[in-house]
Amino acid sequence: TVALVELGLHNPLAAAIGRPGQSEWELAGGVVTQVPAGTLVLADRLYGCGAFAAQALAVCTRVGSHFLLRARSDIKPGVVERLTDGSRLVVVAVRDPTRPSRIVDWLHLREIRVRVKRPGHRGREVRLWTSLLDPKTAPALELAELYARRWEHELYYRELKRELRKTDLLQSHTVDTAAQEIAALVLASALLAAERARVARANI
Repeated sequence: TVALVELGLHNPLAAAIGRPGQSEWELAGGVVTQVPAGTLVLADRLYGCGAFAAQALAVCTRVGSHFLLRARSDIKPGVVERLTDGSRLVVVAVRDPTRPSRIVDWLHLREIRVRVKRPGHRGREVRLWTSLLDPKTAPALELAELYARRWEHELYYRELKRELRKTDLLQSHTVDTAAQEIAALVLASALLAAERARVARANI
């Protein structure tokens, strides 16, 4: 299952349930088309490549949204300009999925590099790509701090697995009913999010 989840309320905005042979990448391609207007989409390294960035950019441009992706470490973009906040304007190749050696397009994105470190662990550099190109309206440090909140979506999945269910295994006996059971969990999580919003408005 791939879900587009609102941080904060943990509201599922869109979801897709896979069948045998379907990959997370394939499901995400359909889910990203449901990005609502006026949002900032956060995504991890699986999506940090030119092909997904091109999909996300097309959708975000159409609805007036933006994205912030963690770039894969093996992709080296070309540097166009270094900006005042330390970020850079870069060009990223979009490759043909059937022939990776063939470049079908180039994307103009902004790259932000930050060094992250947890106590007791070695520090490492993280590269972020965004469609927000202006460092004045979207400072690099602010975007890096926003990206750190992406981990909150793990709390959503914990709610699905541990709080909305009472058993370790699905109760279904077929692939079709298993998909229905997962869909019911996602719908239940949407109802919980709606209740959170209602309670917040009523100051309960």
